[in-house]
Amino acid sequence: MARNGADILAQSLIASGLTHGFHVPGEGILDLLDALEHRHPGIALVHCRHEAGSAFAAIGHARATGAVGLCIAGRAPGALNTCLALHTAWTDAVPLLLIIGQAAAAFAGREAFLDTAFHQVFTPLAKLVTQVDDPARLPEAVSRAIHVARSGQPGPVVLIVPEETFRATADPAILPPPPPIAPAPGATDFAAIESALGAAERPLLILGGGGWSDAGLDAARRFAEAQDLPVLVSYRRRDLFDNDHPNFIGELGIGLDPSLTARVAAADLLVVLNMRLGELNTIGEGFHGFSLLAAPRPAMRLVHIHADAGELNRVYQADRAVLAEPNEAAEALARLPGRTRGDWRGAGRAAHLAYRAGGECPGPLDLKAVFTQLRAALPPDAVLSVGAGAYALWAQRYFIHHQPRCQLGPKSGAMGYGLPAAIGAAVSCPGRTVVALAGDGCFMMNAEELATAVHHRLRLVVLVMDNGSFGAIRIGQERAFGRPTGVALTNPDFVDFARSFGAKAERVAETAAFAPALARALGHDGVTLLHLVVPPEATRPPR
Repeated sequence: MARNGADILAQSLIASGLTHGFHVPGEGILDLLDALEHRHPGIALVHCRHEAGSAFAAIGHARATGAVGLCIAGRAPGALNTCLALHTAWTDAVPLLLIIGQAAAAFAGREAFLDTAFHQVFTPLAKLVTQVDDPARLPEAVSRAIHVARSGQPGPVVLIVPEETFRATADPAILPPPPPIAPAPGATDFAAIESALGAAERPLLILGGGGWSDAGLDAARRFAEAQDLPVLVSYRRRDLFDNDHPNFIGELGIGLDPSLTARVAAADLLVVLNMRLGELNTIGEGFHGFSLLAAPRPAMRLVHIHADAGELNRVYQADRAVLAEPNEAAEALARLPGRTRGDWRGAGRAAHLAYRAGGECPGPLDLKAVFTQLRAALPPDAVLSVGAGAYALWAQRYFIHHQPRCQLGPKSGAMGYGLPAAIGAAVSCPGRTVVALAGDGCFMMNAEELATAVHHRLRLVVLVMDNGSFGAIRIGQERAFGRPTGVALTNPDFVDFARSFGAKAERVAETAAFAPALARALGHDGVTLLHLVVPPEATRPPR
């Protein structure tokens, strides 16, 4: 039977296995929202208060579940509000489908209401940008978009649908997306890696990126154990490897453990599996990118395994560049014969544990104790969502991750990420405990999404660390110029602010008050905000 484009698109999205869609209702997408809500209710719609929040929520859903995130945005300015989240999905290798409404083609080029040149805007930020003018081609477009989003290096795709496409009729067959392409290491690659490992005395394994399955991560663990390898993870990917495992020695990127600089320099082989070798993951001492490894030729041998050929030899020339999907590669590596390497792994683990136990926090509220107590109070599968700012370094150092898809955080440095991403996780994982962490500046970037969490009756704990300033920027200014500029903040009373939306809230200003307040928050079947008051110097990186 012939049906309109909105129905065809809704059926195609459901057939693709998508379960949740995040949106702000607006011009250009009303036909689709009506179809999804009333005629084809196979996808749970979550309406948010700002398009940036809806897109971050879709990313949080994708990170917490491993599925493709779905965000639906109206014409400009709604669509343009998603740009930062789209950039974050790109940097974080998150599969995301952004559907945008567009003005009618009859008015193209006439400065139509809320019209813009979306191809020009989004092409630098997405793996694919395509417009569908014929409703008969919507199944094909959705199938391709999902396939591109999750194949190779996962990332965002943009589907533009003009107004008349939603309303025109056609009768196409629904076309589910094909399975992702999963290249495995070839026989010569496998032999070269085995030879390099056999010759190495001080190898390191570095894990990163997206697209991992539980089986693939288990294979990576078995590979590390069999080869007696110290394991590092890329920035904000600590949930790829159990942090209490004896092979785990730390995380790269901002807040790098100083001992890792010397440890990486002492390595004679790096096996980099699924991580991009860009600036963020090669930060050394002094916050200098590309200094942890010499570019373009590092001093040690380098085996780089990645599913995207464009990432191989892009910055660093590898001794062996292997085009392979991470789960397939890990399964192949786990079959290699094992060996031991003396004290190399044990020394790295001991240094990591010393770093994790050290550090001090000034002021009456000890953030080291806060995140130690938070970890002890949460189940192993709890999700911690963190935005961007100096405050995040406390959780990075003292909150331990045990399971996959438990750490949400933007490599892009996007402030305002923590709360909406946590909402995406809480919506799609109702049986798991979800905690959103934000600084006062970070929180206020998308604070309106607190209303979203309350409206949808989510169970969510929000921790707002308030030092009255943009702390990370202040630190950089003081280092460079000896004085800050424009970083002091005038904040609302966060307790009253949260209560005004219907959430519960408490203020915590001393260490002894945190554990009882947290227990009350975790016992509440709703949204609770804890306002953590700290002096400006407390949110500096742990000393």
